[in-house]
Amino acid sequence: MISPGLNIIFGGNFTIVSMRYLLLVLLFVSHLTANAQQLPLSTVTEMARRLGQLQLLTPTGQEELIRFASGQPLQLYQGIDKTQVPTQAIFVAEADFLDILPGQTRLTMATLDSLAAIPNYPWSGHEHQFAEARFLAGQFPSRHDLFGFLLHTADYCRSNYDSSDVLTVRIYGWFGPAMTPYMTDSTLELAVNDQTDTPAAQQERVATYAPYLHWVNLFRQAGFLPETDSVINLYYRNGKNIYGSISHSNAVRELEQYLTYLDKYPFLQQQQRQRLDSLQQTGLIDEAGKQRIIARYRPYTLLSSDDILSACKSAVPLYTATDIQPYDLVPLNSYGEIPVAAIRTFFERVTNKISQQLFPLTVTDIRVQKAAPNANGLYPYQEELSLGRSAKILSATLQLNGQLYKETIDEKEFESWIRPENLQFLNHYLEDQHDQRRFFFISPHRFTRYEPLQPDTVFLALLTEAQAKLLQSPYLFDRIEGCYNGSPGDYDYAVYPYQYFDTHSRLNKQQIDSFVALGRKHQLFPQQDTALLQAAVREQNPTGYQDVLSFSPAVFSSASYLENLVSHTQEALQRLRARRFLFSTTRQPENGDARKMINEALGKQGIPFRLYLLGRDGYSYIAHRYILLKPAAAAALKTFSPGIFAGAGSGR
Repeated sequence: MISPGLNIIFGGNFTIVSMRYLLLVLLFVSHLTANAQQLPLSTVTEMARRLGQLQLLTPTGQEELIRFASGQPLQLYQGIDKTQVPTQAIFVAEADFLDILPGQTRLTMATLDSLAAIPNYPWSGHEHQFAEARFLAGQFPSRHDLFGFLLHTADYCRSNYDSSDVLTVRIYGWFGPAMTPYMTDSTLELAVNDQTDTPAAQQERVATYAPYLHWVNLFRQAGFLPETDSVINLYYRNGKNIYGSISHSNAVRELEQYLTYLDKYPFLQQQQRQRLDSLQQTGLIDEAGKQRIIARYRPYTLLSSDDILSACKSAVPLYTATDIQPYDLVPLNSYGEIPVAAIRTFFERVTNKISQQLFPLTVTDIRVQKAAPNANGLYPYQEELSLGRSAKILSATLQLNGQLYKETIDEKEFESWIRPENLQFLNHYLEDQHDQRRFFFISPHRFTRYEPLQPDTVFLALLTEAQAKLLQSPYLFDRIEGCYNGSPGDYDYAVYPYQYFDTHSRLNKQQIDSFVALGRKHQLFPQQDTALLQAAVREQNPTGYQDVLSFSPAVFSSASYLENLVSHTQEALQRLRARRFLFSTTRQPENGDARKMINEALGKQGIPFRLYLLGRDGYSYIAHRYILLKPAAAAALKTFSPGIFAGAGSGR
């Protein structure tokens, strides 16, 4: 029977099952914490003895390891002037390198505090890394400390070995014959192509990598790893995980990283638990959901995106097998080939799931269009392929609860098209409803490379700003991506993370619709379908009205000197089907105003347009944007947005 006190602490719905889960987790955490505490000298001595048996250390090396763990001076420096010893650089708190003497790898709290207090780059901005380093420092000596001591001194010996140097000869004398592969290491390059890889080639790489797993097995026998811990071995049984450069150095450093993770695990888990409490306070999870999440902890494993988000009512799961793979396509070199039915069905599945779980959302009239090629037969992306390796030649329009939206499909060469930037219409819909939440596309997340990605589920999480900030934490998910345009290396019409919840950084639907209506009234936009034009403008996330005018054939970019400006003005007049104007002077007089000269010529020849310079509004500092307008249209635009032309403000 549960006491009334427990009901008060955990809520009236606390069950016996929940109690059992909690007790298991508490016992588990207690076990891990005990394992992460300082190693007693007897354990260090036993580990040193095993390293000797395994021929990794000589008796001298064993004694020095014990001295290091005991905080005693190393015999290494007897009779040596330390001021003449070359230093060794170690990386601290993922911030920068610190020069140390060989064998002096212990970082004290005082050292860490002094480095963390430096307000300048590169030491500043690494609060959580320093917190982890302090946790490790408080556990000295740990397995991480012992392994780092051996690894860094071996590295010093490899880098500075000189048979006439007393120090390096002494260090070399610490290590037994089992360390020879590390001391005489070389790199093996594996050429692997994901597109042509085969199961047979993968199995061959597994066999090739087997000798490098010897380090894991040796140090497990020496007591650095739990006897039942085989995650690294299991990972490298899959040949898909073996590619690029392999070496004994890489294998040993990977083992060091894993040992460090194991020793930091109690701290990392504590940080996760604290953030779960904070997520509960924001309403993303309730008490019952938090207890279900906590029950999913496994030995030395942190919570995955599936562990956390499957307990959140506002996170819609997209299952790889049923919701993504049937409609997916990786373009490689064949852009614009995504089946229309796949785009339509995927959008329908997403909106249906949202409607079933979150709020009513009906999608209708999904239409997919493919851009026409240029006059030379090439699509624009083909002319820039060597740089971009992506294409935007497919687009879709759809009605969400009766409101028209457009989505330009951004295709990346080796990536799925089902990505956050191709679901921007969801967040535009929320903005139009004045909803302060945003959709985030959260892919499966792993803290180490060894956790299985099963179930392989993507979540569309509907989050408040506070919830998004909490989830984007090094102890939960390093990066969560909002459903907006913009991705690494491709920032066309992007909404940046700091703008996700700031609708004032770009034009809203009402502003866009009003400006487009004004432009249509003055014949600035030739498009016949006003609603479609408004949706197309909205899809590009304009930050000012100058961006909206880019949909007009009267707009062009040009350098400000006369010859260039005349040429572009002629082309714009042709697009407007206006009479070509004659301009014989191509040499710009000193201190002459090229735009004024062109406007005078336009007036003398009875052409109704005049050339206006648009406000920069963040545009290129090399080229300028110009527009040909009739004076009445220019006056209307200036009344609507006083700063739309250069020299008059922001254009908003």
